[in-house]
Amino acid sequence: MQNRTILKWIFIVFILADLAFSFLQYYNSPLYGDTDSHILPDKNIQKVIDDPFGLNAISSGEKHANPNRFFAHYAYMKYFHEVPLFLQKITNPISSVYLAAAIIKFIIQVLFIYILAVFISKQWSILNIKLLIAASLTLPLFQVYGYWSRLGINDQSIAYTFFYALPLVVLMVFLKPIFDNLETGKKIKFYTYFLLTPLVIILPLSGPLIPAVLGIIILLITLNYLMNKKYSETKNIFIVFPIWFYLLLIPMSVMCLYSIFLNSYNSQNQGEIITLSQRYMLLPKGIWKHLFHSLGLPLLLVLISLNVFLLKKNKTTKGDQLIRTLRWIGIFALIYILLLPMGGYRTYRPLIIRYDTIMPVTVALIYFFGASSYYLLEILTAGHKKKYIILIITCLTLFSIVDIDGLDRNSCEKEAFEKMASSKYKIVKLPKDCFIMSWSNIHDYKKSEGRAQLIHYWNITPEVKLFYNEE
Repeated sequence: MQNRTILKWIFIVFILADLAFSFLQYYNSPLYGDTDSHILPDKNIQKVIDDPFGLNAISSGEKHANPNRFFAHYAYMKYFHEVPLFLQKITNPISSVYLAAAIIKFIIQVLFIYILAVFISKQWSILNIKLLIAASLTLPLFQVYGYWSRLGINDQSIAYTFFYALPLVVLMVFLKPIFDNLETGKKIKFYTYFLLTPLVIILPLSGPLIPAVLGIIILLITLNYLMNKKYSETKNIFIVFPIWFYLLLIPMSVMCLYSIFLNSYNSQNQGEIITLSQRYMLLPKGIWKHLFHSLGLPLLLVLISLNVFLLKKNKTTKGDQLIRTLRWIGIFALIYILLLPMGGYRTYRPLIIRYDTIMPVTVALIYFFGASSYYLLEILTAGHKKKYIILIITCLTLFSIVDIDGLDRNSCEKEAFEKMASSKYKIVKLPKDCFIMSWSNIHDYKKSEGRAQLIHYWNITPEVKLFYNEE
């Protein structure tokens, strides 16, 4: 009993230390771009805010910027309108902005790890040792820097975090009771339907990945039931499909289709510079580069392969179930990757696949690694378990070590804010390569007006001060 208590505290200390360091990394991250245009917002984003369901766009034929992402736009805008000003009660204006960004990223990471740990351990108590083990298996794979370019969940850009990581975590919350029912037959409680129903509307009109991800998942769930022995015997879909399929997934399917249709009014899809066939030609190169850019993803795949080998060697009913789950993940990944070129081309994603577009597959792989490793720790014999634990600790330690970075990445941006705040001039010259809420230098001070207005809104400067980077 005493050893179990000591072990529990080891896991608690590790998790808290890892999360605390992640928070420091987030607090010291630059803001990057798409800030002023989305937070103030500019006239293009305001059209989306004024037209949540895109009805004006459809009726008028006018194209908007990402018209099917209202809830992500609104959450991002509202959060950075309110939270930094609220935090200024306890800190200075510059720190309040970075603290606000760190808090939302930290919340997303905690939710992500907690939901995965609940999926894996089937426990809800944060002090349950089973949940702590599951969390410890997945937490090091949540890379803030390190192998982030291939395994990233939280974006280094705060804007992208609201459009990718946040909707994905909310999607995991939505799917949790459904997957529980699929795996164990656990019934969805009546009140859960009331909690999940708003997400039927919110999720498809949030991040760019959600409609496709949900569409594929719903398709695979449908196929799973149609391959069921009960259906082959009765051919009656009303007997085969559970009530949640009709109350949640069918309405969700309709909303996803509507979101995809609404995306046809996306002004950012105009003037595609390469054709669809050319995008598909880029896909193999994108896959190769994504797989073998750095050690992180190949190592994760090797560990998953080892786990599959051990599950087959130590054959059990649960092990077979986990292997079937991996097959479904593989089918999901294949369909999802083949659909990616249809999402359009962006110059900042030259090979179609990038950490953000492939994020749902990354999450699925992290889940399977955690679930299979957790189960192997239960069933391996003492001798094999000791070797396996050493291997897993070594690999997870590597993931943790490479992620020790990023505690001063926004120092230049902070110093620039301080210079602007104290300057007596209305146009301030900043050092070269000191990016202010951007991914690049700005040499024409007139182009800084939106950002300057946002900086003033946050009370960092006493008046609107334009800026530019020296040549």
